[in-house]
Amino acid sequence: MFKVLSAVLHLGNIYFEGDTKSRIVDSSKEDFKVTAEMLGVDEEELEFALTHKKITVVNEVVQKDLSADEATDLRDALSKSLYSRLFDWMVEQLNNQTHNEKSSKNYIGVLDIFGFENFKVNSFEQFLINYANEKLQKYFNHHIFSLEQEEYVREGIDWSNIEFKDNQPCLDLIEKKPIGIISILGEECRFPKATDITFIEKNHANFHKKH
Repeated sequence: MFKVLSAVLHLGNIYFEGDTKSRIVDSSKEDFKVTAEMLGVDEEELEFALTHKKITVVNEVVQKDLSADEATDLRDALSKSLYSRLFDWMVEQLNNQTHNEKSSKNYIGVLDIFGFENFKVNSFEQFLINYANEKLQKYFNHHIFSLEQEEYVREGIDWSNIEFKDNQPCLDLIEKKPIGIISILGEECRFPKATDITFIEKNHANFHKKH
């Protein structure tokens, strides 16, 4: 586990140079060596994998050189994949260790909701984290406030109405179809000439006056 974590951290310190044919910069060689050692792979094979991609043409596989920017994107994708698989493995191990063969009707659940986080630099991952938090908040509001208060009404319980802020408009902004941030992002990903700028412009055109 710690070797994979170490490899992910050192991967982030590997930089590339070259417009059409990338190579690892000399200052990153040490981090690259540690990464290969932690993953238990051959250094030459790892460097080739980070600076090339496979293209299948008909029945032939062609190896294409990557630019420095493309190699950087590949490096990031590898880091995320390694971390994701490690996390899934850890969850599986924890579940196996804590799993109770005997069924239990009673349990204590803890729901931890961080809320919408906004940093100076927000990545796509942070956007997805915020989206997941908002979905959890909606679920929490629905089950703890809405359904419970409906039950109180049906049972004729004397109680004071609890008002809460509904976050459905925030969810609509993100996930509503056909016009939502995710839908627009999907559309831009399919458009050949789409850029970050065109994506931002479409968001402003659709949401500037509404939100």
